[in-house]
Amino acid sequence: MWSDNETDIDYLNHSEVAELICGMIGDDTLLPLSIGVFGGWGVGKSSVLKLIEKELKGDDACIVIEFDAWLYQGFDEAKTALMTVIAQELIVNSPESLVDKAKSLYARTNKLKILGLGAEAGLAMFGLPTFGFASKAVDSMGDVLSGTGDDEDLKALQSGAKEATGKVQGLFSPKEVKSAPEEITAFKQEFSELLAELDKKLVVFVDNLDRCLPKTAIQNLEAMRLFMSLPNTAFIVAADVDMVRHAVAEQFANASKKHVNDYLEKLIHFPFNVPRLGLREVQAFLIMLILARAKTVTPENREAARLFLLEGIRNSWTDNNALDAKKIAEMVGADGPLHANIDNALRISPILAHSKSIQGNPRIIKRMMNVVKMRYNLANLRQMSLDEAVITKISLFERCTSNSAFSGLLEIINSAPDGKSISLSRAELSKLEVGTASYPEAWKDHLDFIVEWGQLEPDISSVDLRPVVYLARETLPIQINSSFLSATSLDAIKNLLNIPNRTSQTANKVIDNIPVGERSDVMTELVSSLRRNPDWSKKRRDVNGPVILAKTHPETKDELTRFLNGISSPPPWLKSLITYLEKEK
Repeated sequence: MWSDNETDIDYLNHSEVAELICGMIGDDTLLPLSIGVFGGWGVGKSSVLKLIEKELKGDDACIVIEFDAWLYQGFDEAKTALMTVIAQELIVNSPESLVDKAKSLYARTNKLKILGLGAEAGLAMFGLPTFGFASKAVDSMGDVLSGTGDDEDLKALQSGAKEATGKVQGLFSPKEVKSAPEEITAFKQEFSELLAELDKKLVVFVDNLDRCLPKTAIQNLEAMRLFMSLPNTAFIVAADVDMVRHAVAEQFANASKKHVNDYLEKLIHFPFNVPRLGLREVQAFLIMLILARAKTVTPENREAARLFLLEGIRNSWTDNNALDAKKIAEMVGADGPLHANIDNALRISPILAHSKSIQGNPRIIKRMMNVVKMRYNLANLRQMSLDEAVITKISLFERCTSNSAFSGLLEIINSAPDGKSISLSRAELSKLEVGTASYPEAWKDHLDFIVEWGQLEPDISSVDLRPVVYLARETLPIQINSSFLSATSLDAIKNLLNIPNRTSQTANKVIDNIPVGERSDVMTELVSSLRRNPDWSKKRRDVNGPVILAKTHPETKDELTRFLNGISSPPPWLKSLITYLEKEK
């Protein structure tokens, strides 16, 4: 299994983008600076930030601050959250001689929060503009507005009584009150002086902006704008640019398309789009995912392979040769199974790179491979003879087609003798025609993909794919295929596997319709279905129908009781069920 989190280990040559951005931050003539790292969901924006951060944290001339905008979603003071985080970090990074100045800056951010909360608290009586926040009320504000308050004071203000309007009168005189613009000017001046005395650059990473609601996203962008005229600062924003533009359009009513585009372009000086993965990048990514989990590969060999693959990506514009699985296997000392996994990765890479459902998205690829690994582990646990390459091929079909198309594939497997269907052979799929008896109509929208998919190794037409149906049962329930049973009995089996409780009147009606000579055969099929899911740790509804059948027609009971008694370490609920079943009417 692979973590879905961002990483500072480069598998995709994102370090090229990171190096360019670090070079820009190092150029004093470009500061103050704002950089956008843009791309859709899962393309690696946060990982690019991690690579930049890794490089800059070794530079004593930089103070690096991480700000996750999503964490402040829903907070009333979201607009000042960025200012507060920056002020807190400056306290931590200031020498003793400048700590008091850093604390003063932090106190001023608290004061700005209160000004933002002021409308409901009755501060409007003093003619103070606000940031447009909403809060419950303000109970007291003496320390905060005097510049000595801290977070505890702010919390007290936010949780105060609704009738705070009357309580704030007389706490301070008009000459002690500064308007929000005056406070912002003072904040900028103190901030500039502190950075100058620290003689360091401030680099702020703003991530997950596109996960925020439109209002919060715009509040964070507005807070960033406060710093854009200040020296020695650089902001790096990771976001889906389309989502940010949507937030701008939502927040500013009747804004034209030009104004929406201009808003972001004026705020971000240098945009960088995270490159979409091509075939070589997808191949390298898959191989590194495999090597990262391979216990037989030493860290030194893994790193050598990573550098080799990155060099291949960087030179792919001059080198059209395919990656050599044998060379990589020799480089890392791969055994037979690991070598086979690398081969399989190279085979499926073209579909992952070019499929409209995946388009080389690293997060989607990683999640799909996690599904493969989970199903492979479950297959081993259930002692199913199923190769990982087969599971991968089926999972590709599931990811790259629709639910109805995938259900059609599972139905083909269900209807095939011993789970082996000649219609899934490479030869048959190469001349695929939907609408025939062999293939479902739902495949019509995915013809090009399915033909290409069919040519991938391995050829699955000679493989018993019934375990695949079990592993994918969250997508399509296991179906019954007893050709000797009547349609009435087959319907009864399906219904009896979905009875909610043992008092169901529906179950009795279904059982009454089963032909007398087929009752025992129906129980055999029901027990066969129960065997396919070995998890008895929690109560299951699929056992209720068989129990009702056994109690209604005792001649069917022995087969069910033998099966239930054979379950190892039955939980208490199952023991009670067996007792109930064995009790005579």
